[in-house]
Amino acid sequence: MTTAQGSTAPTVELAVEGMHCGSCVALIEESLSEHPGVDAARVDLEAGRAFVTYDPTALDVATIAELVTDAGYAASPVG
Repeated sequence: MTTAQGSTAPTVELAVEGMHCGSCVALIEESLSEHPGVDAARVDLEAGRAFVTYDPTALDVATIAELVTDAGYAASPVG
């Protein structure tokens, strides 16, 4: 994915457990999007997945998963 600055940022896919509705999706997306270093966050309720594009110089995959956990959901990297 290309960011607005024209650089390529990695995207991590996380398996997310405990989501039940659109409010869960909105809470996770907001929690991720507000964190410095997260360029974009999209959560798929049906698939139970979160896709996060991020700046690897600002945070790592473990920290991203921890942000989801802090929001009240279990998360782990896929792949």
